[in-house]
Amino acid sequence: MKGSGVLKPHRVLAGKISSYADEASAFIRRRRHHRRPYIRIQYRSGDAIELHPEESGSEQIMAAVTGLVERSS
Repeated sequence: MKGSGVLKPHRVLAGKISSYADEASAFIRRRRHHRRPYIRIQYRSGDAIELHPEESGSEQIMAAVTGLVERSS
């Protein structure tokens, strides 16, 4: 019977898989967004600021940090 309104089991399963795939791709997009480079400076008081690589002064800070990391390894 066509048009009975009852979904066939394989269509229900395909719909669920499609839904999970959509959620997974959205998660990956969000994760990529959060993995953008930035510099976080934390003060002794516990306060912290974040600088993006395009901001002024970021190049000097990144160069200093890179030098420290290279020396420690």
